[in-house]
Amino acid sequence: MVENAKEPLPVSGHALAADSRLGNAVREFGSAYGYDYFDDDTVRRLLAEHEASLRRTARGGAVWAASLAGTVGLAWLLWAVLGKPENPVPAVAPPAVLLALAVAGFVRVHRQARRKLRHPFLEGYRHVLAAALAHGAPVAYVPAWLTGRGGGAVEAAPLPPYTAPPGGPAPVRRPRSAAGAGAAAPVPPKPAAVAEYERIAERGGWHDEAGWILIGAGAAGVVYAVVEDVPVAFAAAVLAVLGVWAWVAGHRLGKRQRELSAQARRYVARLAEAQAAGAVVPELSPPLRKFVDARL
Repeated sequence: MVENAKEPLPVSGHALAADSRLGNAVREFGSAYGYDYFDDDTVRRLLAEHEASLRRTARGGAVWAASLAGTVGLAWLLWAVLGKPENPVPAVAPPAVLLALAVAGFVRVHRQARRKLRHPFLEGYRHVLAAALAHGAPVAYVPAWLTGRGGGAVEAAPLPPYTAPPGGPAPVRRPRSAAGAGAAAPVPPKPAAVAEYERIAERGGWHDEAGWILIGAGAAGVVYAVVEDVPVAFAAAVLAVLGVWAWVAGHRLGKRQRELSAQARRYVARLAEAQAAGAVVPELSPPLRKFVDARL
């Protein structure tokens, strides 16, 4: 609860109740799964508890033990194979057992995580978010951990498809905006620093690698010029200069990103406070959404 106290909910109870058809659908899900998804405090608390439980599973002792067994087993296996033993079976059997234990450990952790993702509260909440998106309600974000999305795009528990209740009209998708529905409380304006952070947050990441490659290539060119007495190869020193420039540019960009990220985090916290007061917050951009998804 403490970690999520300053983060906006994916969608507030106020936004869910703003559309009567959506509100009816959410009540049906609440009745089916036994939870009140209009109660923001309860939803926030339960989301925090389930996220923390998944985080403990993903970073717990079983993962560390499986990682250690896999590392030792792989190193041992390579050492045994490279040693070219006369009888390979006894040599590779122990590391193979360690690798098998590591795989079994990871499979067990994966199954535990999937089982936790199938908790009734989370199952119902995924239905709620799917209904909210289908009705065009302002969903600020869909937590990556809630859908089981790790580093890739594959989701272990994606949002289910939503269909309107029998006999009811099909939902009409409206623009996902905070205007109108959030009249109960003002939505804090986005500072210029936050907009700048969103613009530059995805940049960078290549400066260190490019710097090393360029400097290495430049140094190799200079060495070749000296050893082979080829003066024209000294021109490769320009590559080293470009490598230093890439490092400096990356350092400046990273420093600016860190300065702006603090303000962006405060803006997300202000959105959470406004949402708790009844405002319907706008959808979070991918850079801001990473503040919420980065913990798991």
